[in-house]
Amino acid sequence: MLLRDMGKMTFITLQDHTGRLQLAVKEEDLGHEAYKDMLHLLDLGDFIGVTGERFTTQKGEPTVRVKIWTMLSKALRQPPEKWHGISTQETAWRQRYLDTISNRESFDRFVFRSEFVKKVREFYWKNHFVEVETPVLVNAASGALASPFKTHHAAYDMDVYLRIATETFLKECIVGGFDRVFEVGRIFRNEGLDPSHLQDFTMIEHYAAYWDYVKNMEFTEKMLSEVLKDMLGTTKVKIPDRDGKLVEVDFKAPWPRLSIRQAILDESGIDIEKMDSQRALLEAMKSKNIRLDVPVENLGLGNLIDQLYKKVCRPNLVRPTFITEHPIELSPLARRNDANPKITDRFQLVVGGWEIVNAYSELIDPVDQAERFEQQARAHAGGDADAHRKDDEFVTALEYGCPPTSGWGMGVDRIVALLTQQTNLRDVVLFPLMKPVHDKSPSPAAVGEGRGEGKKEKSPIYSQKPSLPSQHLAYGHLLPAAHGLIGKHADKTKAHLVATGATMEALARKLGGDPDTWRVAGMLHDLDWDHLQKDAEEHCGKTLEQMLAEIASPKELLEDIRSHYAAKYGADHPLDSMLRKALYCVDELTGFIIAVTLVRPSKKIADVEVSSVKKKLKDKTFAAQVDRTQIGKCEELLSIPLDEMIQITLKAMQGVASELGL
Repeated sequence: MLLRDMGKMTFITLQDHTGRLQLAVKEEDLGHEAYKDMLHLLDLGDFIGVTGERFTTQKGEPTVRVKIWTMLSKALRQPPEKWHGISTQETAWRQRYLDTISNRESFDRFVFRSEFVKKVREFYWKNHFVEVETPVLVNAASGALASPFKTHHAAYDMDVYLRIATETFLKECIVGGFDRVFEVGRIFRNEGLDPSHLQDFTMIEHYAAYWDYVKNMEFTEKMLSEVLKDMLGTTKVKIPDRDGKLVEVDFKAPWPRLSIRQAILDESGIDIEKMDSQRALLEAMKSKNIRLDVPVENLGLGNLIDQLYKKVCRPNLVRPTFITEHPIELSPLARRNDANPKITDRFQLVVGGWEIVNAYSELIDPVDQAERFEQQARAHAGGDADAHRKDDEFVTALEYGCPPTSGWGMGVDRIVALLTQQTNLRDVVLFPLMKPVHDKSPSPAAVGEGRGEGKKEKSPIYSQKPSLPSQHLAYGHLLPAAHGLIGKHADKTKAHLVATGATMEALARKLGGDPDTWRVAGMLHDLDWDHLQKDAEEHCGKTLEQMLAEIASPKELLEDIRSHYAAKYGADHPLDSMLRKALYCVDELTGFIIAVTLVRPSKKIADVEVSSVKKKLKDKTFAAQVDRTQIGKCEELLSIPLDEMIQITLKAMQGVASELGL
């Protein structure tokens, strides 16, 4: 990982999964020719074997004095020496091997994930559970409210689905005489993509005969508190809250228990128990000025309640909290409550605004189950894509008799992300699915724009974002060329372009966009300004088009850039993507912060604070040409408060202070 040639002595750093070790190679030990050959042959990333004597340097560093060395494997590409050698977060996702070899924190995160799953397995075994495996290809995608992936089975000449849960087969194990079973399984749901949702994820499910959902809550508290105590030595953990800020929570039992009705009533003033139809609930939401971030026309009452809860309640639940008593329409596999047949004996565990566990007392009545499947089938036929599919084979199994049972499912990616302080599930998945770099086909769930066009909500870690219809071709591969264009065409505006690019990258990481694509748009948005000599009418016109043609940029780049100049191009280039909205807000703010920096005695951006920027914003005589209204649009367009927007921009600009000359 490191080679320092000191003349007749060379220091080399070796790395494996256990850590790093220093080697000292002397010319006198190998001989002049062999030593010279070694320096000529070795590159970073090579695998070598050494034999020698161990000693400790005067600085206390363990070292091996090499007597013999052997080339084991030759690297044709050199690895990044350290984390900043990986250019973007997307590169870390696409080439995880570079991430883990150069970033020990990332490597340890995946070791933590492995250890966490191991400890959970051991807890199950200690409590007399049997681990089983169930099918991934299924005839009916049941066990959850979700849209499945569909494929064709050539040998059987029939369509099958990738499972959306392991639930029904695990319950059939209970029918078959297993009292306690669990599975660590891959789940596939063909839905929206955002920082808190993946279409391919890992879930642990268990089912226990003769338990109810209350017993399962107690088991959940005991499991997570014991596992964390065993792994971390404490039940107190710092996790990201909705805004990405670290907050300490305690997993020590007992945890708060709150009905979904009470949670919604507390946050919105709406009593869902009094809502007997979708129309009634929509009217109540309208009267409270509550708008959801998903289409509501085809949602049944149960899913509408669920979306309302996710909008007004769940983001505020940071400490471990059980949400109970979900509506019957939302829980087609859960047991009806004895006292209130409109609700089910069900709970969800919510931590940091994310649903971590879903569990309930199972519905074991085959007649009731068949009726609920029929209701769900009608809802699906009516346009509710997430409604449950019929599963006649499962109903048949229940007809043979099933003991009282409680089941439970936990998203491994989500709990690990929280415990390792990550705000995007891809950061805890070794090899997340990514679109091919040169794939130009539009996708409603394109990573580059962070759109979640399915019925899943946006990331609860962050403020809710509107669904965006426009599609864009990612052009992050132009980043090196963008640097070249700035060097060629920008002079007075260079600092502004660099600052805007850095801030756009930071916002992409927050909002789920492609960091390189967003950075390129920010770096090149005012590229023509120096040449035009402040000719605003020509800005973003032919001159810029010709400049971008030098790097064969796609039309999407020019269209995105033109959107920020709303006065001229707004009609044909609307702010219909998160990238465009961010660029519109950032453009004025980065220039303003540069102006604030230059009037400080030190002229150093490191000395600028959020409060000083806000103070200058209120002074309309300072940088009067800056459109304050455009900056303030961050709250409306991005759902980011002004203070936070300034903080993000400041931090991004401070990270490139040397390039800004500030």
